[in-house]
Amino acid sequence: MKALPVKLIYGQGYEPCAIEDATHLTLNIPGPTGLLTLPVILSGTRSGTGCWTWNGSTDAPTLRPSVLTTSHKFRCHSWINDGNAQFLDDCSHELKGQTVPLLDAARKQGANHD
Repeated sequence: MKALPVKLIYGQGYEPCAIEDATHLTLNIPGPTGLLTLPVILSGTRSGTGCWTWNGSTDAPTLRPSVLTTSHKFRCHSWINDGNAQFLDDCSHELKGQTVPLLDAARKQGANHD
């Protein structure tokens, strides 16, 4: 599974759930980002929500807009299309300019990763 739908339960963390109940989506992006949980919506407009739109697929997820993660050690910027991470040219790591399949996103139930 390349995308794990999860529901945020306040005070407890994220819990795996059905696609239609997902408030967030966990991805395992190759390279320095690793496991990342993002707020998502399946339909409607994302304007003002801070969410990514998600196509609802756990095997071939597509998200909009792009995903940007940074730290003092790296910059990772990618499009998530059909289960792949397309790393953009502004990345600071070795996958810059490449398209690579997402890794398995399965994790322990109730784990809390932001």
